[in-house]
Amino acid sequence: MRKTDRLQRIEEIQLALASAFESPKSPSVASYDEGATLYIQLSWVLESRGDTSLDARCVVTLRFSQTQIDSYADMDTAKRQVIQQRLKAAVQKRFGESQSPPAREGDCAIEMNVDDSLLNLPDEPYSIAP
Repeated sequence: MRKTDRLQRIEEIQLALASAFESPKSPSVASYDEGATLYIQLSWVLESRGDTSLDARCVVTLRFSQTQIDSYADMDTAKRQVIQQRLKAAVQKRFGESQSPPAREGDCAIEMNVDDSLLNLPDEPYSIAP
């Protein structure tokens, strides 16, 4: 696979995650590659207080293996869209479970290893549920 294709596939995941949570300010999504692991980090504002330094922010860091990213990158568009929805739902669920009630004071952060089951799709019809 060409490096540009792989980078485009990572960007697809980032764009899907950027819409996972409502935020009064634009969310931030970044990725960094540490060889065997690719990290994608989503940050958004829960509550804006005018001064950016006072915003209540949350962060979710996802850990993907290189095998998972390569598998995702090799999928056709329809399968990748299902995976994007699965990832988004899994992040929302995990965040909801860890933030009950939601943190409104200070920062909140979770880390999540992406499970292989999120990336396993049977033949059509596809389902968002893993």
